[in-house]
Amino acid sequence: MPRKNVPDARNRILQTAVKIFAEKSFEGSRIEEIAREANVPKSLIYYHFKSKEEILEVLTKNFIEEYTNLIKVAESDTHQSKAEKLPERMSNVYYEFGQRNADLVRVMFIDSLKKSKEIPVLFKVVEALIEAEKKFHVGKSKQEYDVHERLMAEFFTSFMPNYAYVCFADSWTKYFNIDRERFDQLYMKIFMETHGEYHRKHE
Repeated sequence: MPRKNVPDARNRILQTAVKIFAEKSFEGSRIEEIAREANVPKSLIYYHFKSKEEILEVLTKNFIEEYTNLIKVAESDTHQSKAEKLPERMSNVYYEFGQRNADLVRVMFIDSLKKSKEIPVLFKVVEALIEAEKKFHVGKSKQEYDVHERLMAEFFTSFMPNYAYVCFADSWTKYFNIDRERFDQLYMKIFMETHGEYHRKHE
């Protein structure tokens, strides 16, 4: 019978799986490699997870839950207050979250880009974000809440560029020989001129 008392074995398996998925791709990774790297018996992985696919599902679910909690807005928040808070939240909240989850974001990007993927996992992430936000706007906004517009705005002007920024920052600064501090400043300037401007114009 598999050992169930290995300290933090489940979390260690998840963390190791992210690392290996990011290095070798989801398809190119094997349960045996995860077990070896996590220093747990293969049987213990199957005790916690039915398959490699379930490991990715759990990782994605945890990511969505944490991300949703980060972006939940107070009932009194408006587009204008969101725009004003963006620089601070980007620096103190989203950046740390993105850095900590950079490998998983890479895995989700690759998985979502598959032509055969009926519902890209990144769609589920932005959908969860909007569902959390939408609750606060029912009957409270003077303007009709356009869910499709919000989905597109968050996905194409916030989520996608932010996580591309996280994933490519190191290689970009090396290839284009730009100081990281200057790179971060320029990104924030551009981000505020796009996503920040969207919030300012929709007050």
